[in-house]
Amino acid sequence: MIDNFDHILGENEKIVKAFKPNKFKLYFSNYLFLLILLLVGIFFIVLLSVMEDPNIPAPEIYVSLIAGGWILIGIIDLIGLRLYYTKRMYAYTNKRMIIRNGIIGVDYKSLDIDMIGAIDVSVNVLDKILNKNTGNIKFGSMARPINPANATEVFAFTSIENPYETYKEIKKYIDEIKHDK
Repeated sequence: MIDNFDHILGENEKIVKAFKPNKFKLYFSNYLFLLILLLVGIFFIVLLSVMEDPNIPAPEIYVSLIAGGWILIGIIDLIGLRLYYTKRMYAYTNKRMIIRNGIIGVDYKSLDIDMIGAIDVSVNVLDKILNKNTGNIKFGSMARPINPANATEVFAFTSIENPYETYKEIKKYIDEIKHDK
């Protein structure tokens, strides 16, 4: 796993530890969203079947369209999620935090340890329900603050196992690095 970061490491930079997100949590949360979409579709089918308007086609057409669309979206999503999971990794080095991701290509995001001003750990309801001991660790800096209103811009290690222990480990390492300078 550490080898996946070798070609982007700088001079005198070493991986301290690398992580993969919890596969079950990642897949489950994704398919929970698709299930909610299916339930919304079923709700509209039931609503249309209750209405007796001769201008509205038979509900069976809508059932076929929604079921077919949901199956197609599910298959595409499964393929995309599989590609995403194989490339998604997190690491921290003696100089920065790195997120590796992508679906077709491989992308990297990094945040220098010197720039980190805040670290949050969160365990949401889904983490608790699944009972997989997972959570998210978010890193903030002046350039990339931890802002829940703009969740897509948050620099985070998501679906990490043992989030509190991992948080303590990373926080201790960052404190040591900053203290030594």
